[in-house]
Amino acid sequence: MNPAMPMSTRTSVRPFVMLSGLLTCLVMLPPPSPAYAQQHPIGPVVVSSGETVSEVSTAVGDVTVNGNVDGDVETGHGNILLNGPVDGDASTTLGNVNVRAPVNGDIEVEVGTVRVDSEVGGDIDVGNGDVILGPDAHVGGDVECGSGRILGNREDVQGDIRVGMASGMDHPFGEARGPGILGFLGWVLLTLVFAACTVLASVLAPGTLTSVTRSLERSPGRSFLFGVVSVPMAVILGLVLGISLVGIPLLIILAPAYLAFVFFGALAAAFFVGRKVLLVTGRHRGGNALAAVVGAIAVSATSLIPFVGDLVMYALALLGAGATIVALMNRRRSHPGYGPYGPYDP
Repeated sequence: MNPAMPMSTRTSVRPFVMLSGLLTCLVMLPPPSPAYAQQHPIGPVVVSSGETVSEVSTAVGDVTVNGNVDGDVETGHGNILLNGPVDGDASTTLGNVNVRAPVNGDIEVEVGTVRVDSEVGGDIDVGNGDVILGPDAHVGGDVECGSGRILGNREDVQGDIRVGMASGMDHPFGEARGPGILGFLGWVLLTLVFAACTVLASVLAPGTLTSVTRSLERSPGRSFLFGVVSVPMAVILGLVLGISLVGIPLLIILAPAYLAFVFFGALAAAFFVGRKVLLVTGRHRGGNALAAVVGAIAVSATSLIPFVGDLVMYALALLGAGATIVALMNRRRSHPGYGPYGPYDP
């Protein structure tokens, strides 16, 4: 040993070795898995037991939560089953919601049934459907049904209970009382927009609407079948595109394109109904615009039918979409008697 070297030099490496060992242990320890979002254009989506995600979102498909969700759970068309806690809201446009674990936020459903067997911190809002409160249900906010019934354990609802939108009082028998004044104003606004879109379609594409109405007159059953079949076909195509990475950009275009196609089917069905109404009333010389307005109001009025109104509108939209498919398949020249709807000699 060199006598010039201090004795403390050998022992000074011990803190360095201990610090290195501590850092190595910290690096080798598995870090806590951060919460991530599950967002899929096409479902179904499942949050496994013990898994934590920030949010769950899908356009079409069922959602099952067995783990934890820090944010919201939403689907455009599908059922939601909550076996694990949700810190945010749960919402679906068309589907049922089954709550078996605490939800801190609100529950919103346009068309469907909500069954609650746990705690809901916010409100429950159902446009068309029932709310069933189980024995373990506890709702911190309001429970409202635009058209439906509220059944079960009402005593554990801290807020107001409303059936319909006219007032905060329940129907004595728990049945729907109609849309109320606020719902009626909303219906009027949507009807005006729908009528404007139908008129615009009749002006920009009168020949196309005429071909579709001819398909509805000649083969309504075939048209409805094609419209119904188009739904699973669109879902299957979406699944195929979603699996392949190359097809994901096409999937982003497919979803709004199919919705626009079904909406055009609703416009075509409204135009067809309007033409029939004018022919029956002897106002067949009123023109395309009048037929579009009358048909749009008649089709929109079906949404006011209790319980089945929205389903009737969806059926009419699929009927028009199927007739559009039939018209595209046939693509034959229009008969002179079925020209653009305007002044003509029957």
